[in-house]
Amino acid sequence: MVLFRKQKRWYNRPTRCVLYTREILPAPEYPVENGKPVFGTFQGPFGHFDIRGMKRPFGNLPIPELITNRRIMGIMRFLFCDDRHIGEIELFDAGYFSFMETTLWNRTTGRRIAYRRIIPPGFMKMPIEFSNSVTSCRSRSRFTRIHMRLQKKIIHADFDFLGSWARPPCEGRFEMDLSAPGAADLSAVTPYRVRRRCQASFQQTAALQGWIGTGYDDYRIPLSSGVGFFDVRKAYFSLRTKMSRMIGMGRLDGKIVSFQIGNSVTREDLKYNDNVLFVDGTSWPLPPVKITRPYGVGGVWIIQDTESMVDLTFTPISDSARKLSALVLRTDYHTVYGTYDGVLLTGDGTEIRLKGYPGIGKKILLRI
Repeated sequence: MVLFRKQKRWYNRPTRCVLYTREILPAPEYPVENGKPVFGTFQGPFGHFDIRGMKRPFGNLPIPELITNRRIMGIMRFLFCDDRHIGEIELFDAGYFSFMETTLWNRTTGRRIAYRRIIPPGFMKMPIEFSNSVTSCRSRSRFTRIHMRLQKKIIHADFDFLGSWARPPCEGRFEMDLSAPGAADLSAVTPYRVRRRCQASFQQTAALQGWIGTGYDDYRIPLSSGVGFFDVRKAYFSLRTKMSRMIGMGRLDGKIVSFQIGNSVTREDLKYNDNVLFVDGTSWPLPPVKITRPYGVGGVWIIQDTESMVDLTFTPISDSARKLSALVLRTDYHTVYGTYDGVLLTGDGTEIRLKGYPGIGKKILLRI
């Protein structure tokens, strides 16, 4: 028998209780088939990452699919981390409006650089398939690209930003090697608020190598220390959407340990969610959690569950905040670099202790 308590934990190792888990099945070709979502947790990517065509996702009103499909929005994130740097490339597409944000932190000096750009309608599209697809933002002074080549077991990302009076020029080239030891992935389809709508996601972590050049220094990330995390999701977003997502990544005892934890988007979150812990190439589903910020965004965040598998705190180091108002879109974004402390449990009861573990937290409010 294993006994748990929120603040302290006692373990009687001769026997183990059954911890939370979700069945992981092979990924279907489509997350939505014949107008109905294929809810579940899956191994591997979808053949076609397309959730269009759901029948009456916004109630029983006979709204044409051409209109309801316009409510599908996509978010793609590419994160990279090693001993000296951590950063994120984020691309958001609402169909009639898109934007890009790339943020880098020097973990040694604490210096932060952020580059943003609003993208006109139609100039950026989320991928439908992952075998060989490119999602990019291009302009005279801003270039960002994420190139998925899953048939080659590689995800590339690169950017090139011209300098200005406010920030230096910056270049970066990264490659996630999905064939290297420690790589793991997870796909999921969950109800989004109600079962008539859905959210589909694909997550991948792997060893990463690359190069960063700024006006301050040039630095190469070796494959032996770099870790990458890729997250792409599509959903029938509500008019007013709140999201909190936590990603941690790095190495413990030479093994890649990454995780993604988000707030619930359905009342059936015990059965359907995409929280996951990746440990040395194995995917461990995590239960739904509660993310609270009793001291505000700049204070300690608390992440806990009801299954005693997640007991973490997140201490912010640097907040890249953004408020954006364009057309009918209103956003309040916080992209926060910080460190995790606490304990995670795998599905077989293995304890993962974190202390000063690097990661990025998100607090997002969208009014669309």
